[in-house]
Amino acid sequence: MEQEAAGPSERKLDIGALMHAAAGISAIVLGGLMFSRAWAQDLFSLLMVISAASAVYFSWKHDAWVKGHWLAMVPVLGVVLGYGGWPAGFTLAYVALWCAFIHFVFRGLQSLRAAEGAKDGE
Repeated sequence: MEQEAAGPSERKLDIGALMHAAAGISAIVLGGLMFSRAWAQDLFSLLMVISAASAVYFSWKHDAWVKGHWLAMVPVLGVVLGYGGWPAGFTLAYVALWCAFIHFVFRGLQSLRAAEGAKDGE
């Protein structure tokens, strides 16, 4: 009861999560541009590497690595294949990024529903 009266607990900003989210959303925008603007491909690729590195950091920090996270590395593999001479690798990376984005939005909505259900059940 005393904690409720004191107000919500203070939250710290998680730099790894912020960096991962910013790089991922920016990569979605730049990934779309890379099909019409040559300069966007290199920026997209850089953001994919930053996003992957921050995902590994975030998963390690929170001890949240699961087998499915290996699938999240497919966009980076696509970038490597693209620079390795298979131009469709960049398309693979972009499609895989969208799949990951849709998956995490869906999981986030599920998490919100579960939290609301738990709150209603109190």
